[in-house]
Parts: sequence; structure tokens; C-alpha cells
Amino acid sequence: METPDFEVVISGVHMNPEAWKRAADSPRPALSQEQKEVARKLGVGEDEYARGVVASQLGEEYQRGRGKILGQRIQEVLASVGSEYSLSAVVRQGTEFRWLARIEAAGKTVAVALPLDMVDDVVDSGSKQDLDRLRNLVLFGVGRQELIFKH
Repeated sequence: METPDFEVVISGVHMNPEAWKRAADSPRPALSQEQKEVARKLGVGEDEYARGVVASQLGEEYQRGRGKILGQRIQEVLASVGSEYSLSAVVRQGTEFRWLARIEAAGKTVAVALPLDMVDDVVDSGSKQDLDRLRNLVLFGVGRQELIFKH
């Protein structure tokens, strides 16, 4: 996948069950003294803590890939309404259960909140209905309500 011209930022919870399973068979990193101390305080073995570190990295990679797809979909929406709009970043806020799209529009930066479940639908199925929902949220966020599909 080519490098996007927008930033993908992952914050909050991003470990998933698949990443945890994959981490079971992955080499464990050497833990820093600080990580060893955290594992001790949590009452977790160092190997199990190291598995969590690997699972977290795998989960972040997975979410970063999803963010790239989401960003490409948002760029398609913005391209359809004019060159004065550009996507600067997509930010996964796991603890808030949303993605934020940071869009540059008319000299301002707007943040459009996109629920995780909707983004999952857009990335996983990409159906017309899901893409229309994304389009409507993005258009509303940049102040172009007159372009929103009426059902």
C-alpha cells in the first residue's frame, strides 16, 4: 500500500483478539527495566507482558491499515466537492470509540467524528449505503449540508 498524503494516528485501545493470537507465536521483545517493573506490579509474568507488547504493536499495525483505507474513502468524498478541501489526518481514538478526520477547509481545520462501528462498515464492506453515510458525515462536518443525500 502506498504512503498516504495524510497522517494516520492511533491512540487508545487498539489490541484485538486476532493480534493477541498472533502474538502467541511471535518472538517476544526484551523488556526494559520499566516494563519489567510494570509487569511485576501488575502480577503478570514477563513473558505474558512481552506478548501484550507484541499484540499491541500488531493491533496498531492493523488499525493503521484500516486508517489508510478510511482516509482514502474520505479523500474520495472531498475530491467530489472541490479542491479546497484536504484531509490532513485520521485519528483513531479507541477510548472514545471513534475516528476523527481532520480536514482543511477554507483556511480552517475541522474535526469530523466518525463512530467506530460505522468506520468498520465502511472499511469492511464498502457498500454504497455505508459510503453514503460516510459522505454525509464528512459533508456535514465541512459545512456542505446542501450536498447531503436526502432519503
